[in-house]
Amino acid sequence: MRPSAVLFDLDGTLVDSERVWLDVIRTRLAVMGSPVSSSQLAALEGLSSIDAARALIEGGAQSDGTRSDGAQSDGTRSDGVTELAAELEDLTIDAFGGRLPWIPGAEEALGYLRREGIRLALVTSSTRRWVDAVAQSVCLGPFDVVVTADDVQQTKPHPEPYLRAIDLLDVDPGSCLVFEDSAVGVRAAARVGCRVVQVRAELQSESGATACIPDLRAVTVPWIASLMTLEPALP
Repeated sequence: MRPSAVLFDLDGTLVDSERVWLDVIRTRLAVMGSPVSSSQLAALEGLSSIDAARALIEGGAQSDGTRSDGAQSDGTRSDGVTELAAELEDLTIDAFGGRLPWIPGAEEALGYLRREGIRLALVTSSTRRWVDAVAQSVCLGPFDVVVTADDVQQTKPHPEPYLRAIDLLDVDPGSCLVFEDSAVGVRAAARVGCRVVQVRAELQSESGATACIPDLRAVTVPWIASLMTLEPALP
């Protein structure tokens, strides 16, 4: 019952970058005079920078601090989304400073699975530039396949990123195991038919995860094999 492949999200699953990203959003919006609530921040977990910027602007926060009803001001609404996404990404990458830590057990899990001969994929809603910035802090070399926001038309929670990774791996999604921290990511993987482990303190039951662990220190092939005997959860 070993999986054909194990697929990992990046931010919040392998490295502690999700917290930095959300802190940057909170700080930037406070400067703009548009403070964001904890629930609003939580809704941005796992989204691409473009989708997060779109959600913020549709919620009323413009990159120039004004309110938006969809009308044009200095540029189109689309331009505002792109500009805000780029700004938030720049600020977050600067905040990384080449010092991002692994999620506990992540580096060891990747090395262990590689030594066991299990194929690995990285599937993220972040851009290739973001991934390269993360790679300045940690080694992302073990992956057979890497899918970023630049490689797909639609990011999580749409299943396209996982569909693309599985196509590149040439495996059956039902034989794969995915590790994700956000409900957005779990839904994307579950919609493809993968079993999904949610990496966070508490299981978000509505997301479609098969199991939940607080970090990656528990990852072994026997434990993974036991999960493969379970039916995939429905998102």
